[in-house]
Amino acid sequence: MSPDALMWLRATAYTTVALLACLLLRRPLRIWLGATAAYAIWASVPLALLAAVLPGPPVGAVVVQVPALTAIPLAPGTGNGAAGVQQWLIAVWLAGAVLSAGMVWRGQRRFLRSLGPLHALDNTLWLATHDVGLPASLGVMRPRIVLPTDFTTRYSADERALILAHERLHLRRGDLQANLLATVLLCIGWFNPLVRLAWRAFRLDQELACDAAVLARHPGKRRSYAGAMLKCQLGSRWSPLACHWAATHPLTQRISALRAPAREMRRAQWNLRMVMAVAGVASLAGWVIQPGRLGATPTPGNAVDFSTMQPPRYPAEALTAHLAGFVELQIDVSPGGTPDRVVIVHSQPAGVFDQAVLDAARHWRFKPATADGRPVASQISVPVRFELDPPEQAGASTDAGGSQRLASQSRRIDDCVASAGCAKQGALP
Repeated sequence: MSPDALMWLRATAYTTVALLACLLLRRPLRIWLGATAAYAIWASVPLALLAAVLPGPPVGAVVVQVPALTAIPLAPGTGNGAAGVQQWLIAVWLAGAVLSAGMVWRGQRRFLRSLGPLHALDNTLWLATHDVGLPASLGVMRPRIVLPTDFTTRYSADERALILAHERLHLRRGDLQANLLATVLLCIGWFNPLVRLAWRAFRLDQELACDAAVLARHPGKRRSYAGAMLKCQLGSRWSPLACHWAATHPLTQRISALRAPAREMRRAQWNLRMVMAVAGVASLAGWVIQPGRLGATPTPGNAVDFSTMQPPRYPAEALTAHLAGFVELQIDVSPGGTPDRVVIVHSQPAGVFDQAVLDAARHWRFKPATADGRPVASQISVPVRFELDPPEQAGASTDAGGSQRLASQSRRIDDCVASAGCAKQGALP
């Protein structure tokens, strides 16, 4: 399996574990530590994804230079089927992510159009022409609070103050930016059923945390707060990027949560920091157990023996144009013998043979270097030459010449692979 596929699987596994932990812990945390702590546990999801995609901690490496590997044109049908399957899977995932992002963008545009022209009351307060899922906070780059036209008549003075305190708290805490990040994770994780379930739970916990914070500052306004929720006109249009006052969340659960005893602000902040610290430590542990990136050379000179190293396929375009070339690779080999990172150091002609070499190198397997009897990471520089058969071989007859050409290719591959200290994965037809 290629390093890219391994990283994708690792990211999926890390985020799935983080999502399961959040779904299982959110209610106990809300009971024991408060709604703010339950909302904070969701920070572990992007932290887990970050831990999965970042290179691991630096480890020592043995740097090995190997002889050049020669790639020559092979007979048709010798391609790697696994690479094709991986490319199709990547294409399907990318298509689903783009489609999900397009649906979010379309929903956002429809919601904004449904509000009609907006009239500014001050820098952050705006009045909409139509009441659709309002009051709400929206806008990532320019956060603002959008109010319905009958805001002053529908709600009492206490209710208006509580609603504005709620929405302004969303703006101060960066909840709109958090919604954008959650929506991005929803789009790239569209294939994972846990992602959508967790996204809904995250949005509810966001509102419950905001409710708890407002009531902690106004402990005697619970009845007015519940009344303001019940007066909200539920609309069919909403935005996944906005923070709606009460249009998209279970009102019964939010109202029942108002009966929970208010926690002191200082205690709530301490609980928040504690949960964030636990999430950070868990993500750090996930990052530490990753395959390390290569650093200084602890014990030079340990040779790395290859177990499989099939030469790359000759690109059809280069073969048609009768192009030869050279590519120099730098491969970071993990202690397990798999390539962690493959980098093109130099290629000539530039860009012609790069993809063919990368596709082949991701499937190479190596016998790792050792230091003090233990496998260690290594860094290998592999030159690859792309050469065409001599003209006299190309002009041979179709039958006899073709057989001789394949036999010549087989011998040349055996020679070049043996010189690089590796073995072919399969035999030529």
